Amino acid sequence: MNHKKIAKLKVNGIHCNGCATKIINSLDSLKIEIVTDVNVDSGDVKIIFNSDQTGISEIKSKIIEAGFQIESVELE
Repeated sequence: MNHKKIAKLKVNGIHCNGCATKIINSLDSLKIEIVTDVNVDSGDVKIIFNSDQTGISEIKSKIIEAGFQIESVELE
């Protein structure tokens, strides 16, 4: 089954497009079907992912490993 989920995260420490790229690349390392949109100005990160392939805890871990702090998470 294909279970698409949307997570909206407020991430601290995003200062530039390089930071956005770092987050996107860290999630790419999960090797799963995932779409990421990072808003540098607001620090909002929107992630569409298949919950059959990964969970939000894995996504959060990758963002933290990349050097960022997660302020909040909202799942749709």
